[in-house]
Amino acid sequence: MNSLSNERLTTLTEIANDCFGIESFSHITTQPELRYSVCVEDIFRALESAYDIGLIVGSRLNQALRVKP
Repeated sequence: MNSLSNERLTTLTEIANDCFGIESFSHITTQPELRYSVCVEDIFRALESAYDIGLIVGSRLNQALRVKP
């Protein structure tokens, strides 16, 4: 796994833990049939968190590109 994939997985794990109480995604390969019950409000919070992170990363990339000649 490359560092970008690791960073994405770390971010997604943090969102899943905060919004759904999911500690890790390590069970995906050993228990792909495992299901979680979540409420719509938690899904909304997770999507909002992912959107906010995207805005932050985009802003930082934009600033970094402006600094370089």
